[in-house]
Amino acid sequence: MSEDRVKVAIVGSGNIGTDLMYKILKEPGHMELAMVGGVEPESEGLKRARNEGIGSTHEGIQPVLDDPEIKLVFDATSAKAHVKHAEMLKEAGKVAVEAHQPAPRMQG
Repeated sequence: MSEDRVKVAIVGSGNIGTDLMYKILKEPGHMELAMVGGVEPESEGLKRARNEGIGSTHEGIQPVLDDPEIKLVFDATSAKAHVKHAEMLKEAGKVAVEAHQPAPRMQG
């Protein structure tokens, strides 16, 4: 890893997590995407991560918590899981970013 890059992970391998994965890969800035975590071993998102050469796990958030090099975690899971994950990530000394689909714009 380059010294000016921060290792990051995405928890949630659904549409939002997969979209975020491609955005980070396209324009990583100071980030190095180290892992995508989910719970469905054969999910399309985890398959795509593996195809891109990104570490992946179907064991949920635990491997992300256990990796001391991952400093920043995008949580692309459900709102209910965000609450649980936030405390776990805080205890592990990681910065958590809630990633969710933006609400549609109101016209008027």
